[in-house]
Amino acid sequence: MKPRSRFAGDAAIYTISNFAVAGVPFLLLPILTRVLSPADYGKIAMFTVMVSVFVVFAGLNTHGAVMVRYFEPVNFSMKRYVPTTLSILTITTLLLLILVTVFFEQINSATTLSINWLMLAVVVAAVQFLVQILLTLWQVSKQPIKYGILRFIHALIDGTLSIILVVVLLYSWQGRLFGMVFAWGLIAIIAIYWLRREGWLTRQVDLACAKDALRYGVPLVPHALGGLMLGMADRFMVTNFLDVAATGIYLVALQIGLIVGISADAFNKAFAPWIMETLHNVDYAKKQRIVRYTYIYFFSIATIAIVGALVIPQVMGLFIGIEYLSASPIVGYVLMGNAFTGMYYMVTNHIFFTRRTELLSMLTIFVGVITIGVNWYLIRKHGIAGAAQAFMFGQAMLFAGAWLLAQYCYRMPWLSCIESKIAK
Repeated sequence: MKPRSRFAGDAAIYTISNFAVAGVPFLLLPILTRVLSPADYGKIAMFTVMVSVFVVFAGLNTHGAVMVRYFEPVNFSMKRYVPTTLSILTITTLLLLILVTVFFEQINSATTLSINWLMLAVVVAAVQFLVQILLTLWQVSKQPIKYGILRFIHALIDGTLSIILVVVLLYSWQGRLFGMVFAWGLIAIIAIYWLRREGWLTRQVDLACAKDALRYGVPLVPHALGGLMLGMADRFMVTNFLDVAATGIYLVALQIGLIVGISADAFNKAFAPWIMETLHNVDYAKKQRIVRYTYIYFFSIATIAIVGALVIPQVMGLFIGIEYLSASPIVGYVLMGNAFTGMYYMVTNHIFFTRRTELLSMLTIFVGVITIGVNWYLIRKHGIAGAAQAFMFGQAMLFAGAWLLAQYCYRMPWLSCIESKIAK
């Protein structure tokens, strides 16, 4: 199979599987927005926010080192590297459970979630790390079919359980969360089976591997926290400045924006292993090819976002409950924000390749702090529309900064490709 055909096929599988999983909230919108109140949706939003917070610390981002080290001829055995990252996950998860117990009152006042839900959020975060390890191994070894099947099974379980628990058994917002938790639990069992079957679950924990993985992952913690400030702080601020019902309406707009976000993430999952491999043996022609593909992607994702911003608000009444129609005017901002996020994914591959993750962390924190200030101003002035505007602004700023950093870390012919195209 030609490289281009192989790449296109892999991208299609990643896209379909990602739409299946990340699209579950979107696909459930016509049902859940007619059964749950905006306040109920707000509870769901706060749970997912806390999972995202705990994901930052569960495993300390060491799963990302697996992809980088897989392609590097260094003195690290992946048979030791993988179990070492899982050992780090175990330790950090236990610490998170302790911290949630100690600081429960403070976390509860900000999220309105009980101790049980917060504990479950920690467990879900740990499971996501575990599953991501397996998916990364399949991704770098170019096994997109296995990747896609596991993601599809997860989507099927998540969606089915949520509908049964919310619509049939009438468990309200708790039913949606139980569906999410049970789905991740079952996928964790499957992931453990495959990790063991493929020989990754061994007791070969290695101190040198731990140091290397932490050297890669720990500098990304500030980066991830900055990402949370960019992508999650708005929900805390909407809840506190407005109310949890407004957060629920805002969440619906964000879930509709997943149309662009999922496509961007899927393309990057197909692109990232190829670029990591290519940059190890790169010449100028290959650099030009990478740049050309990246520009095509920029144009495509921006076009999808613009078309969606024009069309989707006109038809939202067909697939969401009437209580949520106030989300219609802000969908365009969310779609464009997700387009910038997708562009950001593409250029950060160059930074990850050079392992200059500390620069990315500084950028993300800088942009995150600015975005919090923009959120504070715009939410007070425009309500949830201000939150959506701040989201788009933050993602655009992050993309621009990451693009400049990528060129600083690894020079690519971004301008010369355009000039040569114009010359023709």
